[in-house]
Amino acid sequence: AFPLLKAFGGSIVFVGSKNALAATPNASAYASAKAAALHLARCLALEGAPHGIRVNVVNPDAVIRGSHIWNGAWRQERAEAYGVDPGEALEAHYRERSLLKREVLPEDVAEAVAFLASDLASKSTGNIFNVDAGNAQAFTR
Repeated sequence: AFPLLKAFGGSIVFVGSKNALAATPNASAYASAKAAALHLARCLALEGAPHGIRVNVVNPDAVIRGSHIWNGAWRQERAEAYGVDPGEALEAHYRERSLLKREVLPEDVAEAVAFLASDLASKSTGNIFNVDAGNAQAFTR
C-alpha cells in the first residue's frame, strides 16, 4: 500500500501493544515483534512525510474482552506469568496495575485509531498513542 499512498498521501495506523515499549515476563517473542512493528512505523513516518503520508501507532494494553487471543493458551500463559487465576483474577490484575484502574476495551482502541486516521490528527506522524489506562512502564521517554 505504501507505493500507492505515495501518489495520494494518507494515513497508516499500526495497532501495536504496550509490550512494544515495556518488557513482560515470558513473552519475549511477542514483545520483540511488537517493538519491531513500532520501529517500522517510525521508519515509515520518516519515509512517508515528504509524500503526505502520516504513520502513527496505537499501543493498547490487555484488551481482554472481545479479543480472541485471550480464549486460548495466551490467557493461561499470562495468568501463570503473573501468578493469578486465569478467570476474573487475570482481568482484575490488568485493571489494577493501570494507573486509572480501568480495563481497556476494543472500542477504546477503535476510537484512538479513528482519531489518528482522521483529519483531526492531520499534523501528527511518528507518534505513539498509548491506550492502556495508564501504564508507567510504557511511558515514552
